[in-house]
Amino acid sequence: MNHRQQGDVDKLRRDQSGVCWWCGGVGDSREHRHKASVLRRMWGFDGLYLGKEGQDVYELRSWRSQAVKFGKVLCQKCNNERSQPFDEAYDIYEQFVQENSARLSRARQIYWRDVFGHDWEAQARSLGCYAVKTFGCWIANDGFPPPKVLAAFLDGGDLVDTRLMLVRQQSASLAYRAMRLDGESDFKHGIGVFGSTGWFDPPGTRLVGYQKYAYVSDICMQFDWAEGSGRCDLFWTGPITPLAVLPASASQRLLAFQIGVRAVGRRVSRVVRRTSDRPTV
Repeated sequence: MNHRQQGDVDKLRRDQSGVCWWCGGVGDSREHRHKASVLRRMWGFDGLYLGKEGQDVYELRSWRSQAVKFGKVLCQKCNNERSQPFDEAYDIYEQFVQENSARLSRARQIYWRDVFGHDWEAQARSLGCYAVKTFGCWIANDGFPPPKVLAAFLDGGDLVDTRLMLVRQQSASLAYRAMRLDGESDFKHGIGVFGSTGWFDPPGTRLVGYQKYAYVSDICMQFDWAEGSGRCDLFWTGPITPLAVLPASASQRLLAFQIGVRAVGRRVSRVVRRTSDRPTV
């Protein structure tokens, strides 16, 4: 969280576990911070690695690890039964992004029919519900009660005071394109979140705004909630959603260039090695 002294923010945090922020029932279920089915698909021979900005990357012992779960901020019915259509829509979306990463790394829009087919309207809204459920859990996990407008939306109402759009990280697009230059890149692109940003009322007593990004490969879901703003900008309201671009910094561009140079070097080395290994006649 930013925009206040960290010590002041910590004084406002309250443990939200034990209560389902969606229905108000007993919180007895731990939702995955990153979809369990996605973690299972990404699990390879070398396991899976988790990292935080400014910290060393470490290996997860299991996709069931508590390190990739929220606290008990949802009940089992909401987490497993009521949100099942949301989870299914996200699975389809995540696979689409992974399988089309090369094309999407230069894209400026996504056609929902390409993702969900003829049922795109219902499915894209369900994807929005998945995003709202996840970002609500992040707010609760940060120690603040999620705004009631989120639960009202998950119950079938309209989503207000919220902007939820898709954006593309240019830095990640450049890095992934550079890695593909070695000709043998076959990998699942990363998933994760950026740090949260929060805003508080003038007395500094409660949260009135929240921003967070969650990404698959280089495509991010950008969540902005601002109490009483009345704004509503949502990615599922039309057949085509724009992809705004988060520009890469000069240092990120340089890093992508260095990755590309190393990738080309590896590719050339393999070609030379294969040539030298051919039998002579």
